[in-house]
Amino acid sequence: MPSRTLLGIARGVTSWTECTVPLTAVVNREIDPDGNTDHWILVTTSSSFKAPHIRSTYALRTAIQERHRHYKCFWDLAQMPSRKFSMVVHPVLFVLLAYTLLQAHLFLRHRQQMNPRTRGRLLQLLNPTVELVAVYYQQRFCLLSLAEFAVLLLEMEEAARIKLLPKMKQLQRDIYHLLQNARPP
Repeated sequence: MPSRTLLGIARGVTSWTECTVPLTAVVNREIDPDGNTDHWILVTTSSSFKAPHIRSTYALRTAIQERHRHYKCFWDLAQMPSRKFSMVVHPVLFVLLAYTLLQAHLFLRHRQQMNPRTRGRLLQLLNPTVELVAVYYQQRFCLLSLAEFAVLLLEMEEAARIKLLPKMKQLQRDIYHLLQNARPP
């Protein structure tokens, strides 16, 4: 016999004296293939939701807890060295904003299956996998793969290569200069 779930609903429950709002209780009976049963109850203040909707909303709890664990453990949210309020609040806000923007990016790119990944793995997967060289000339451009660009350079006439070599060396120096002055994260 397959496992089954039976749902029952009770509206207007007022069993707690401290709670003056009428509650809706959904009783869940889980029956496993061996016939063992397990009962548990969900309680909400909504008087309009149906039992399956309340149960499916509760199923979001594990996803919410997992996301909380992700940004707490893998986004350096738990490591706040300062005790000053502003020095804790601002990094927390920035981390949560970055997390939210990354999740929105995944959603817009239809890549929700990547949500459970850690931040480091996500950034590895989202980095570009193709390196291109953009060549600009007189308000026009073309995009070439590194191999295509190398072939073009190697097939140039000697006079063009001699003229291009100092410009490429200057570009190389500029790139290394920028890397030497880069600030660490």
